[in-house]
Amino acid sequence: MRRLALAFLLTFAAAPALADLVAPSESECREKKAGAACRAEFGAGVCTPATCSRNDYSEGPPPKQKLVDCLKCLAPAADAGVGGKKKLKK
Repeated sequence: MRRLALAFLLTFAAAPALADLVAPSESECREKKAGAACRAEFGAGVCTPATCSRNDYSEGPPPKQKLVDCLKCLAPAADAGVGGKKKLKK
């Protein structure tokens, strides 16, 4: 029984809370600048300025949410004209 309790504590107590983990789209651009190429779960993208949510423990638990500026790997913007109506040359 002690081994089971010890295994449980080592497995779950040492793991970070899921809410404290950084999203893959953020971690891909962590050391990059805006406009840099990146790769995320959807494929190739561009590091784009965005707003990210963080847990703020400055006032103790439970944490409050705060918004910070960050970079996220997002799909590149579509070209103007794609999906829109184009005039045909006569």
